[in-house]
Amino acid sequence: MRSDKSETVVRWTAPEDRPGLRAVLGSVGWIEPPVQHRVWQEADAEWQASRYLREIATEVEGVIAARVALEAYRQPFAELCGLSVRPDYRQRGLGRMLTRACEQEASRRSFPFLFLQTDLHNHAGHSLYSRMGFLPTARAGMLRMVKFLDYPLFNDFQHAHPLSQYTCLPVPERDRTWRLQWRDYVSDDCLSLDLVGGSSIFDSDGVGPALSRCSLREGQGARGLTLELYAEEVRDIAPGYHVELTVLVRNEGKRMESGRFQTALPPGISLSGPATNLKQTFVWQVAPGEEIVQPFVVQVDPGFDTNALWHLNYRSLPVSVETYWEGHRALLSASLPMAVPPPDEV
Repeated sequence: MRSDKSETVVRWTAPEDRPGLRAVLGSVGWIEPPVQHRVWQEADAEWQASRYLREIATEVEGVIAARVALEAYRQPFAELCGLSVRPDYRQRGLGRMLTRACEQEASRRSFPFLFLQTDLHNHAGHSLYSRMGFLPTARAGMLRMVKFLDYPLFNDFQHAHPLSQYTCLPVPERDRTWRLQWRDYVSDDCLSLDLVGGSSIFDSDGVGPALSRCSLREGQGARGLTLELYAEEVRDIAPGYHVELTVLVRNEGKRMESGRFQTALPPGISLSGPATNLKQTFVWQVAPGEEIVQPFVVQVDPGFDTNALWHLNYRSLPVSVETYWEGHRALLSASLPMAVPPPDEV
């Protein structure tokens, strides 16, 4: 479809248009979350049959010269795994091509974040990933890097604060928690996010990464809001179990703030009592200096199939809460460590 002006193209939208469409909705200040945020997009049958992992290869003149794998089980985090390029085919941009392919596939499946683990001394990898927008986060035996594919709060802050400086440090007295922080050089406005999880599968205790906290400071202290998501400390969660989660809002600014939480639950997870928590949206309003806490309970459905988790790098199930306030949108998540017996076919 084309308009009368030849330089303008009007066409049907595609999955990769979602970030742009969301930006339009955010710019006009929607009241209700868009429909696509109210449901958890389930993987298609082909993706499930491949155990939520796809390998991508680059062939050069009939030779498989490079490969990578994408593991994307449940939103919000997809993982780029094992990027490898044959030595005699390096310096040809194959690593960039494969990384970009993983980004596009993860975006198509509505994953907001893509992460990877790499060796601390893999300087070539560090250079590639940093040029492509990945940020260094947790470090121990390995280095975890994360890219924000569709996170409006981060994108908006970066756009409004082009001189922001990034740091990442461990959070004192919190196990495997790293604070990602962007502070503007001119205004001192600040955005910080807490990433929970180790640097790799070897030091993460089987639990995938999660974003447990976000904090935004604007206008030299005029606005200051912190939002957190906590899950009760429980391990080996089996089908039929209940888990309590808590969302917290703290207003450290000078004006009233109001918004809403919208739970994003994967298939096999449902809200359960108390009766006040049977709806998926919680409206909140918090005055300067005030803090509010909203607990809610989720249940792993009795028929939930844990077989797929056996084959994944992280045998945990993510639960997400999106937060909306005055044009801002942020996402918090928790990873629930599951009890995973051997699958039926083993």
